[in-house]
Amino acid sequence: MTNTYKEGDIRVLGEIEHIQLNPGMYVGDTSNPVHLVEEGLDNALDEAIAGHANIVAINIDTKTNICAIMDNGRGIPLGNDVPITISTKLFSGAKFQDQKSVYKISSGLHGIGLVAICALSETYIIEIYRDNKYAYYEFKNTKLIKKSIKDYTGEKPFSTKIQFIPDKKIFENLTPDLDRVRRRLTVASAELPSDKVFILNVDDKKEVFQLSLPDYFKKYCLKSDEEIKTLFLDSSINPESFNIIMAYAPNGHITPKIYSSVNLLPVDLGGTHVNIFYEMIRDFFILKAKKFKYSFNPQDSLIGLRAHLMLNLIEPKFSGQTKDRLTNRKAYLEKLVNQLKIKLESYFSKNENHLIQLLTKFQDYRKKADAKKFKNMPMRKRGSTKFTKLKDCTSRNGELFITEGDSAGGTIVQCRDPRLHAILPLKGKVPNIVNSKNILKNKEIGEMIYAFGTGVGSDFDISRLRYGKIICAADSDPDGGHIASLIMMSVAILTPDIIKEGKFYIARTPLYAINEKNVFIPLWEDNELEKARNEKRYISRFKGLGELNPKQLKACLIDPKTRKLIQVDYTSNIDKLTKLFSDVDAKRKLLQNKGII
Repeated sequence: MTNTYKEGDIRVLGEIEHIQLNPGMYVGDTSNPVHLVEEGLDNALDEAIAGHANIVAINIDTKTNICAIMDNGRGIPLGNDVPITISTKLFSGAKFQDQKSVYKISSGLHGIGLVAICALSETYIIEIYRDNKYAYYEFKNTKLIKKSIKDYTGEKPFSTKIQFIPDKKIFENLTPDLDRVRRRLTVASAELPSDKVFILNVDDKKEVFQLSLPDYFKKYCLKSDEEIKTLFLDSSINPESFNIIMAYAPNGHITPKIYSSVNLLPVDLGGTHVNIFYEMIRDFFILKAKKFKYSFNPQDSLIGLRAHLMLNLIEPKFSGQTKDRLTNRKAYLEKLVNQLKIKLESYFSKNENHLIQLLTKFQDYRKKADAKKFKNMPMRKRGSTKFTKLKDCTSRNGELFITEGDSAGGTIVQCRDPRLHAILPLKGKVPNIVNSKNILKNKEIGEMIYAFGTGVGSDFDISRLRYGKIICAADSDPDGGHIASLIMMSVAILTPDIIKEGKFYIARTPLYAINEKNVFIPLWEDNELEKARNEKRYISRFKGLGELNPKQLKACLIDPKTRKLIQVDYTSNIDKLTKLFSDVDAKRKLLQNKGII
């Protein structure tokens, strides 16, 4: 291929030409011109936010494709050809957030809106009533063809009117997305004071939008006529504010739905403010769960959540010109969010019944979710081949030994009484984070719970426990102790009543034993070991249960006369240990020597 790239191939596009060649950069989707309508609407809403306009109207004629946006605010200044400048020059306007900005809070930020309308329209007209003048500017295919400024002292029909016909070469459909326009006006009517009037006139059919915030939330966010407790949290550091209206939908609604606006712009893809809101809710309810002894995952506190977040920011930052996602850093909103946290705490401190109701809802949801995998599982019959590792016993009141690995389990099988002793060897890593969501994904722990026969969560029934004792038999070295702890935590979280009913035991296993011909004596205590050494007895050290022969294991685990079982009591320390294993913050505090036990 011949390389023909040379100096003459370099082009410098004019501002209007760049918009026309790359409309997606400026208006996003070009399937219809709704974004052009929104650019004009943003300017009108800025006058309403600032308190200078109380009427905003949009006229759309689907036959002629004429779109018009009007407001009764101050009107665009006429001097120095300002209307022409802001319609043809990018990055021009009065909304850049420096000390000279005439708008403290505004929807339009980048000085692009009117230029984009002009560039992407066949006809573009501005009409202005200001300072006893009437001004008219008309553009055809971005070229100014008429300019007129006359004296006017009569009653003004409006202050600013932006009118245009979208360019059919740019847009696939020339009728704007009317549902999106209605949504913009609905949100504006709900968030701004009730003296504001918003009108949409489509083909001479007028719709007036005057909706209170509670009514808007009930109709569009909750979508329910039921009486539901609704919270309103507000924060402000003049002129900025972050306000929230929220509620929990009735049972049966799981997925959270969050709606939001920034400076009256619906922000459909969320962003920083939505992430912060989720974090605030999760942190609050998990803290309350610990205080009131409820158990659920942080994410459970979002089930059925409905909220509309309303921000007014001096310097909102978005992922693009279409402003679908807020990208301000969390620190920018920190002071406003701190106020919201105080309001959230204040509400629930005065409405503790509502708090307990929600905590119960979250906990019940978690129990049902945990039990779902087991709920439809039939009771296992004796001799079932589903559990390939379990060596079962025939007694309903027997003992289940949970062992570390197949080696120890195989040895116990050789010395057990099959009427009384069942063996379940666990192989592989037991999860360190023992919360119910993660632990049930572990095959080994899942098989252990199935072997118990009790189910978990709301399906748990202690009367279905198939053994009189559950005995954890791990090696006596640190690794074995760690595994025993994880198994105990699994039982404490998934089936705590097994411990509370005194059914769970830890088997002590010796590191040392007197191991002479026909003599095997476990040395459980340090003084026993020291005595045996002084007596010059032959002592063996056992790294794990797998090194013990059947006769020796029988003495350590099976024979009631010689074994040592520790019955685990369910005390407050178990709750604290559960937090340690299931709560990252608790684990971090322990590592930092702050102590939780």
